[in-house]
Amino acid sequence: MCRIAGVIDFKNSLGKKLEEVTISMRDSMVYGGPDDAGLFMSNNKKVAFGNRRLSIIDLSSNGHQPMSNKTKTIWITYNGEIYNFRELRKELQQEGCTFLSGSDTEVIVNGYEQWGIEKLISKLRGMFAFAIYDERDVINGHKLYLVRDRFGIKPLYYYHSDKYLIFASEVKAIAGCGLISQEENIDAMVKFLQLGSIPVPLTTIKNVYSIPASHYLELKNENITIKRYWNISQVFKSSTNNMKYGDVVELIKSTLDKVMQLHLISDAPLGVFLSGGLDSSALCAIASKYQQNPLVTLSLVFEENSFSEAKYSRLVAKKFNTNHNEITLTEKDFMDEIPSIISAMDQPTVDGVNTYFISKAAKDIGLKVVLSGIGADEVFLGYSHFRKAKMVNNILQLFYRTPGVLREVLVNGIAGLNRKFEKLQFITEPSNNNAYFLFRGLFTPKQIQQLTGISKKELRQYGSAIDLDGCSSMSGSLTEDFNILEFWHYLQDQILKDTDFMSMFHSVEVRVPFLDHMLVEQVISNALNMRLGRVNKLLLVDAVKEYLPNEIVSRPKMGFVFPFNKWFQNSSSLFKEQCLNNKFLNDNSVHKIWDDVKDGKLHWSRGWALFVLSELLNSGKKSLKV
Repeated sequence: MCRIAGVIDFKNSLGKKLEEVTISMRDSMVYGGPDDAGLFMSNNKKVAFGNRRLSIIDLSSNGHQPMSNKTKTIWITYNGEIYNFRELRKELQQEGCTFLSGSDTEVIVNGYEQWGIEKLISKLRGMFAFAIYDERDVINGHKLYLVRDRFGIKPLYYYHSDKYLIFASEVKAIAGCGLISQEENIDAMVKFLQLGSIPVPLTTIKNVYSIPASHYLELKNENITIKRYWNISQVFKSSTNNMKYGDVVELIKSTLDKVMQLHLISDAPLGVFLSGGLDSSALCAIASKYQQNPLVTLSLVFEENSFSEAKYSRLVAKKFNTNHNEITLTEKDFMDEIPSIISAMDQPTVDGVNTYFISKAAKDIGLKVVLSGIGADEVFLGYSHFRKAKMVNNILQLFYRTPGVLREVLVNGIAGLNRKFEKLQFITEPSNNNAYFLFRGLFTPKQIQQLTGISKKELRQYGSAIDLDGCSSMSGSLTEDFNILEFWHYLQDQILKDTDFMSMFHSVEVRVPFLDHMLVEQVISNALNMRLGRVNKLLLVDAVKEYLPNEIVSRPKMGFVFPFNKWFQNSSSLFKEQCLNNKFLNDNSVHKIWDDVKDGKLHWSRGWALFVLSELLNSGKKSLKV
């Protein structure tokens, strides 16, 4: 696991400064790779790669990056884990390749040399973001590829102009390189208010973009092309009813076992985030089958009993005889860590605080690798809105038949009577993707206008935070469309992004076994009614229930939540002060939002979003004084 950066200087304009800029970008992310640092400079002095290494596989110097093939004509800087690298290594050895290290990095380099980019990517099973520079073709020009994994587990950003192609694992590294204008992207900020995260491919800096999940960038003759190599929508389209339910459950059990064995491969200390919910408990149960020594588990608990899942995590830890660690998190701990939490954020988000603290705890007990249950809710339909889709569809059908002007009057009237219905404003223009905002939307269009002062026309010009190009094969079924959007937006734009920068800030690698693409394809390729059954996450429950206590299997979904409403109410005046007098948010609206949070009329996430955005705009000029 690493942090990567690089610059391609098309005009040779930087000279010796190319090395300086690349090292600066690389070392601005030192926390993501504290174990080693490397640099590659091409012979023509146009290409520089940087790498900061967090050693997980092959801890020796043989895993040093950037790494090359044997003839030093292909170079890679790589961030991630390829879980089937040993299998691919054997395949390459049978084709005549030899290896100097035990690292997965060398497998990617040799795999690219042997198979080319498309075939290589199709074989990779894991999480990855890497750059490959190929200077073998002298006549037609050198090639460069920037590649990101299927779900966007690992980040990769780029900037492209007629002078440079610049890439890095973090937006902050590119923004601080000194080669670009740091103009704020108002479009991204508006969309953050819509959704609570910055949607791919946007970032808060103009002309700095994220490579979308399951895509790669190809550079030829100073021009770039973004290509897709895998499509979650196509997996949904291949859904069949060919297998019996019992056979599907057995197949998933077998696949989960294989996935776990691959995800346990590590030369560094490894543990499991154990919340006591079904997902993390299932990981703990399966991982314990393949560990000779007691598995290390860790949980966050709270003084507020209604938010603490200690009872359940202790039950699972006892059953599997794990080396269990509990970390009690208090309101004071949260307030004390806020400057570091904001510093860890590469992009604004209303989530990720939980990952910050659990990753900090993992580092404190000496772990470098931790398994997480992220992805199970998307794969096995664990969110409540999947079950509410039928009800929402009835509302949509009613709205489709209601004239537009009357529809808006009706929605505004209902929202005025009871605030909990205000999100109906998202579907004054009814559609399946707008219905998604009923559950994932943050501020309504009307609230965004009040907060920012932009007109309704301007808001329309910025467009929706949901980019349907990423999931263009919408099915028409509201449940399936919600599921596709969860993969493309909530999972990619928020959960995985937040998990990466919060965990890497503490030099901890988080692995997500439920997002093994072969497992995902197996589950989703079965009919929807198999996944959405009599109990929540039916397929997963039936696959793991024999291992787990009934209290875990039958408990209602809680989610990993903090006592934030209480904490924010207690300190609302401090947070509100930070949000005032910035150039983007209206002070009167800020007062209203925070007063409503304090009075318990509004969810804490609205106030936190304003605070996070204000911190970004203020660039640390003010600091929270507790």
